[in-house]
Amino acid sequence: MELRTVALATGLAAALLHLAASDAASDDYFKGKDITIFVGSTSGGPYDAYARMLARHWGRNIPGNPNIVVQNMPGASGRRLMGHMQGLAPKDGTAIAAGHRALPFDPLMGVKAKFDPTKVTWIGNANDEVNICIVWHASRAKTFDDLRKYETVVGSGGPASTDTIYPNIMNALFGTKFRVIHGYEAAAQTHIAMERGEVDGRCGMTWDTLQAIKPEWITEKKVNIPVQFALEKHADLPQVPSVFDFARNDEERQILALWSAPNKMGRPFYAPIELPKDRAELLRRSFDRTMKDPALLAEVEKTKLYVSPTTGEEVGALIERIYATPAQVVARAIEASKGTSK
Repeated sequence: MELRTVALATGLAAALLHLAASDAASDDYFKGKDITIFVGSTSGGPYDAYARMLARHWGRNIPGNPNIVVQNMPGASGRRLMGHMQGLAPKDGTAIAAGHRALPFDPLMGVKAKFDPTKVTWIGNANDEVNICIVWHASRAKTFDDLRKYETVVGSGGPASTDTIYPNIMNALFGTKFRVIHGYEAAAQTHIAMERGEVDGRCGMTWDTLQAIKPEWITEKKVNIPVQFALEKHADLPQVPSVFDFARNDEERQILALWSAPNKMGRPFYAPIELPKDRAELLRRSFDRTMKDPALLAEVEKTKLYVSPTTGEEVGALIERIYATPAQVVARAIEASKGTSK
């Protein structure tokens, strides 16, 4: 009996030593190394801005304090980066992608993709965004009910823009009377058109963006916000109805969830499938710490790059939930995005 006890104790001690050695090796892994955050767009845009802000603060929250660098890899609307991460990029944690928030849903929507979003290693997400419809104060439409009564002209950059997709979905599901005008290459052009009375508004802007670039529109009551389009309502907008408030059944809620999910993704960061689990855990927890880092939060106050983080595990759970959407609902969601309904 005593020999068995000694053997068990010896085995336990050996296991603890192995675990401690593994943890130490994990803690030392990034010492003296560079971690590259690849951005699937050009410098100066929002994905690039969040990646560079993360790079300035993440390294000191990772054991070993690695150097963090940012490399832009634009192409195919962010899809070139996705292929790189599953192909040539190192699989040891030294390559992180700042992915476009909508691209993880490509395979679900029938778009050919070079990666499986249900299997990549989601590190975390820096910002949970809430999209809103804004309507110029001179427009007849003030409320969501008004959107069903009056034609409301909104500007958009093209058919793939949320400024087109969201109005189309509401037209298809709820009988709103949006008329989408394409050709506004930049959001600033749409805003000028609103001020000139050429269009009534736009329906794909985020609340954070409105606060950052047009705060006077809020304080001077230049725009009305008849609805918000996101999985959860924004705490700043308790009086503004959610598009989910108008869903009449589970299928409509699933359609809305499918198109709202990219907002929840916000600014996601991920690593390749093959990343070892202990290193994934290390990077996830260090990302979480960085999102609460006082120095990063001080920078947020200056730059207005709002952060509302979610963990890598939460991002993965969202992906799994959306990918469980029945095929017939996905088909109807695609039709609704074109302004038609099956």
